[in-house]
Amino acid sequence: GQPLPVWGKAEPGSNITVSFGKQSVKTTADAQGAFRAELAAVPASATPAEMTVSSGAETLTFTDVLVGEVWLCSGQSNMQWEVKGALDGDIETLSAGPSRIRLLNVERVTATEPRFSSDAVWTTSDPQSIARFSAVAYHFGRSLEAALDVPVGLIHSSWGGTPAIAWTRPQVFDRHPLLQARNAEWDKGLAERPQLMAEWEKKLTNWKKERGIPERTKVNKKTHPDAPQPPSLPFEPGSPQRPGVLANGMLAPIAPFALRGAIWYQGEADTKWEPTRYHERLEVMFSDWREWWGNPELAVGIVQLASFMPVKTEPADDPWPQLRESQRQYTLRDPHSGLAVAIDAGEADDIHPYDKHVIGRRLARWALAKVYGKNIPAGGPIPQKADFGAQVSITFDQPGSGLRVLNGSPLGGFTLAGADGVFHPAVARIEGKNRVIVSSPAVTAPRHVRYAWQNNPVDANLVSQQRLPAVPFELRAQPAN
Repeated sequence: GQPLPVWGKAEPGSNITVSFGKQSVKTTADAQGAFRAELAAVPASATPAEMTVSSGAETLTFTDVLVGEVWLCSGQSNMQWEVKGALDGDIETLSAGPSRIRLLNVERVTATEPRFSSDAVWTTSDPQSIARFSAVAYHFGRSLEAALDVPVGLIHSSWGGTPAIAWTRPQVFDRHPLLQARNAEWDKGLAERPQLMAEWEKKLTNWKKERGIPERTKVNKKTHPDAPQPPSLPFEPGSPQRPGVLANGMLAPIAPFALRGAIWYQGEADTKWEPTRYHERLEVMFSDWREWWGNPELAVGIVQLASFMPVKTEPADDPWPQLRESQRQYTLRDPHSGLAVAIDAGEADDIHPYDKHVIGRRLARWALAKVYGKNIPAGGPIPQKADFGAQVSITFDQPGSGLRVLNGSPLGGFTLAGADGVFHPAVARIEGKNRVIVSSPAVTAPRHVRYAWQNNPVDANLVSQQRLPAVPFELRAQPAN
């Protein structure tokens, strides 16, 4: 259903013919040898077809080509996590067989200028390819392929521990002062790196001396598993955390592909940098992606951060719930985006939830409902409005066939604050199909209500009848006129 770009390189000025099915399109390579042709949109097809690209006496032939839904799957380590290392990865690999899913693993490369092409190769979904592929992406694609009954192409491009700014093109940093400031910080750090390296070497020497480690010994998790984290290297030029280098290195080579949408599992690295403003960085990045791909309605599915770290018994205002709320705020502003809630899939002692199947399925649920128009809930309950009085009445959208409490426990996870902004534990109850009433004897005039506002909100147990978890949130009373 979208025009099909075909691009490459040839002798400068040479004529190129691209043929696919009944179509044949001609184009000319520019002065640098780059060319691009565009085939008209064709229906989805699982019948293997052939495409040829010819110039003069040379012809390249591509066989076993399918037409279907193509999605970009990007982010950091939780998107990078492979099928073989996730829950039931052994079964998934053993049971892999012929399907209409095609996989493209983009190699992890940084670049200060946009790369034209990648060494990545499309593969079929054979056991070996699936085992090394993103688990979240694979489970997402498998659900789409089965529900839509069409081929699905998955482009996986992710790198663990990387911030969103690394996946944002440098030419749009001037659209936001946060991006400008972080990029300037990197430029300054790289310019001053010799001095910073000398300081780092002194710190490392002292760090080793304090722990009785010989000076010339290399320290890593294998050699010293019990040692604290050593001082980190300052502003490495090839670091994947450097602003823009992954957009140039890992997105530019696949940017021409006609995409239906993207799924994004990232944010852990951004909890350390203005987490309440994460949505602003996403606005710049995703608006640029849409311009880059020439698709203003490019769909974006975002995984909200899963639960992690030790449980706290008292209300807290930590970076993880702040960033989750910022993710929610982004999806409220962007009609072509959606949120996959993952607070029930996390693990206190592991930043990488083992169950990637549920996360991939929830992304697929959103896509099937909102992108493909299937008559299913896009997710769990989301707050629609809150009425503030002596207690707070919250009305939810997406209740499914009604709100319920998971596992028969008392409804938990809610806190209230008055005008002083100090939050206290609250009592909550479900009323009717889609409302929750929240109150606290410590807050007689509530002005703020939060739900699941913890790094690891284990008491947050509001779900739909379909057992889809409610999204974590903060709502505030509107100021009086």
